[in-house]
Amino acid sequence: MHSRHSLLVLVDLAVISYFIYLLSGGHWATQFIISLVIWSSYRSRTPWAYNAAIAILALAALFFVGFALMNLLSFVSDKDVMGLLFAFLMGWASWSSIRHIRIHLHPIYRAAYMDGKLEHGPLHTTEILAGCPSCMAVLAIDPLQLSPTDKCPHCGESLVSRETAARFDLDSEE
Repeated sequence: MHSRHSLLVLVDLAVISYFIYLLSGGHWATQFIISLVIWSSYRSRTPWAYNAAIAILALAALFFVGFALMNLLSFVSDKDVMGLLFAFLMGWASWSSIRHIRIHLHPIYRAAYMDGKLEHGPLHTTEILAGCPSCMAVLAIDPLQLSPTDKCPHCGESLVSRETAARFDLDSEE
């Protein structure tokens, strides 16, 4: 899960850096070095980079909301279908960044990032930490006991997709 977050932080850093580059008049080397230091520190789980990643995700979410609104206005004023498409894509990107912020604020993810120790006690021997495929909440699950009827306690969606259940012939357990 951390590697997926690292990729998102890298992409959000690239977007933010590009717009800072446009606004600042072209000091790209400094921005590139700062972005590289933040991203590599986050990737190697340096404690100070944890809050920096949350700030980057929040700033990117604000950028994406702004772009979504601008494109939505473009669609309304010019009847430009591309404006509607980009408004949808920017809205999706903003929602994704906000979802990843929520994951970062979860105490289990924070503990795993910082030192690998869980604040809520140890897992059972067969449990693992996994993210809900719908809301990305961090859950302790026993993959051997997981069935298609199991639901996420946070969003209520199924933890096992129909495709996965069919692939592993789990539908017969319902």
